[in-house]
Amino acid sequence: MLLEQFCSYPDGVCIFRIQSSAPRSINIKVSLSTSPYTNTTTTEYTNIHNRLAFISHLESNNLTIEAQVAIKTEGASGISLATSPRQLLLMGFDTVTLYYAFGTGWSANAFPGFLNIDPHERLMGVLDKAVTGWYGDLVAKHLSDYAGLFSRFQLEFGDDQEAATLKNTLTTDQLVARNVKGTLPSEEETYLEVLLVQYSRYLLISLSRPGSLPLTGNSIWASDDNIGDALSFGMNADLQMRYWMAEATDLGETVIPLIDYMEQLLQPRGQDTASLLYNARGWTTQPFSNIWAHTGPLSDTSAKDTFYFPAAAAWLCQHVWDRYLYSQDDKFLKERAYKLMKGASMFWMDTLVKDRGNGSLLTSPSQSPGHGPFTEGSALDQQLIFQLWNHTLEAAATSAVNDKDKAFVQELTEKLRNLSRGLKVGSWGQLQEWSLDLDEPGERVAHLGPLYAAYPGDQIYLQQQYQQQGQQERKQVSGEDDEEEDVSMEDLIEAARVSLRSRGASGYRSEGNGFEQGWSQTWRAAAWARLNDGRQATQALTLFKRQNLASPNLLPLSLKDLAGHVGFGAAVIEMLVQSPRPGDVNVMTCFEGLSERWAKRGRVSGVRTRDGYLVSVAWKERRVRTVEVVAAGGKRGSNLNLRIATLMGESQRENKVEVITVVMKASKKPVPVQFVKEGDVVRFSVAKGQTYVVSVDLLDQ
Repeated sequence: MLLEQFCSYPDGVCIFRIQSSAPRSINIKVSLSTSPYTNTTTTEYTNIHNRLAFISHLESNNLTIEAQVAIKTEGASGISLATSPRQLLLMGFDTVTLYYAFGTGWSANAFPGFLNIDPHERLMGVLDKAVTGWYGDLVAKHLSDYAGLFSRFQLEFGDDQEAATLKNTLTTDQLVARNVKGTLPSEEETYLEVLLVQYSRYLLISLSRPGSLPLTGNSIWASDDNIGDALSFGMNADLQMRYWMAEATDLGETVIPLIDYMEQLLQPRGQDTASLLYNARGWTTQPFSNIWAHTGPLSDTSAKDTFYFPAAAAWLCQHVWDRYLYSQDDKFLKERAYKLMKGASMFWMDTLVKDRGNGSLLTSPSQSPGHGPFTEGSALDQQLIFQLWNHTLEAAATSAVNDKDKAFVQELTEKLRNLSRGLKVGSWGQLQEWSLDLDEPGERVAHLGPLYAAYPGDQIYLQQQYQQQGQQERKQVSGEDDEEEDVSMEDLIEAARVSLRSRGASGYRSEGNGFEQGWSQTWRAAAWARLNDGRQATQALTLFKRQNLASPNLLPLSLKDLAGHVGFGAAVIEMLVQSPRPGDVNVMTCFEGLSERWAKRGRVSGVRTRDGYLVSVAWKERRVRTVEVVAAGGKRGSNLNLRIATLMGESQRENKVEVITVVMKASKKPVPVQFVKEGDVVRFSVAKGQTYVVSVDLLDQ
């Protein structure tokens, strides 16, 4: 018996095909039933010409729910019997193919009234087209669509040919079971790690495509009452984290549903929230929303650590700005991104208060998600607003937006000069979580709010070529009396490390659930990677694998923790190739802490940067050998600062000299290079449309 099942994005249909190894041997019963929950009205079933369907409605708002299953059989001697309006009996067939689709009357375009748009005709059309087509054509179209996205990025670890074809003799459930026990052979463990990175990309491709809602939890696989909470969007880390690796692994299309959701639902409803609750311009949203565009605080304040977080909109706008940077799409910036960013900026321009001490602008009231008291100016709030305002001004200065917003730009610039950046070092050397020094060492807190500036933000960075630029930025935006002005980047870097070490490697164990917070572990891994500590990053990823991979199909144990899986992929990419800012690419900065399995030999290709470039890296024996840069997305010629961690560093060997050459791939023409910071940064000019190959050779003196 051969079973095939897939869901086709281009055809909008799921297909399940059964082929018998013996003639006329398929005998099956096909039935259709509604949700097991009691929140629907009476359901109407139909069974006409080998097509089962039901139509039901939600009790709360009469929203239409419809499902259809069309059955196509092969084998002239088979018999189909409709045994009830909801069941079909099939006997004696060679092949049976089920085509099924599901729809509701919900539509984002119907906001604010949320009209109930009957899905019946749309579903009929989808199934009619699928059933009358050739099965092979449907498969081919599906594979072409999926592979066109999935094949853009590749990751390989291992020796010689093993890097390309890692061997694994275990089934997935065996792989997971032995991983939990820590008994996986080295080769299989490496296979699992690469599988998890690509599995994260599979989830993005399968669950977040243009026309869909943003990536939810794994509630679409749920079958009992724990589905409810997972249908909401948590926007104090969870929703954002689910997209952390999308752009870097060249899956920018999967971010479009998130931006559509912001534009069609959160922004228009969030304007009402800003006006009615805060008497402010612009828009905002609180940490939990849903398909009905809830943007206010939760009414259930028993969730005292998570019900209030108006900076969620500022965080979401980071993905909007990144979509522009990675795509370099001026039209997108002008028509969509800038409007969202400007609106989110205006809200904070109207709602910040002055610090009673130095007069800097702070959020009030403010709470660090999942932790601690209400106060003023939590680090996460301030870091997010600082980043949002800077990026909004950058957007306003581009030729795409032009200078029509002079009054807004002037007002925002003045406000930015007085904004607290949320970067203070506390009494025990930590990066403060609040404007006041309230942190206690050793607290096991899952959320890494004050560490946002290190990752996924870019306010804390190690590269010395940034230091002078960063100091100048702080002088431009800080008030004269701002105590943050006196904190050096070296102090902030060390404070970030102190805070990460204090909070532990794995976060905390959730009450009653019996599992560690997977999203917290992988966020820690990514933050350690940005701080170039491969050992700590590897430790956090290892804990994630041991504690959060127990289901035989790799899905998370918690319906809310899909972010942890996607975060795993984001952390691995950050350990290999970093693009913290346009114009800068850091390669293998975590080499020193990588496991021998990873560092001995490998290759990563198809990593997209914040200039729109594509980067591939090959390494061997803990040394980068080649870096290829495809200048696909940049608008014009510019300088690229390429930091290769092994240059002039721990890999320097006696009586050896490194020879670095950069050539245009097509012509083999050498490109002039400049070495910065004792040689580990290679700077060269990049022209749009060209491919550059950087070769690193170690030669005898």
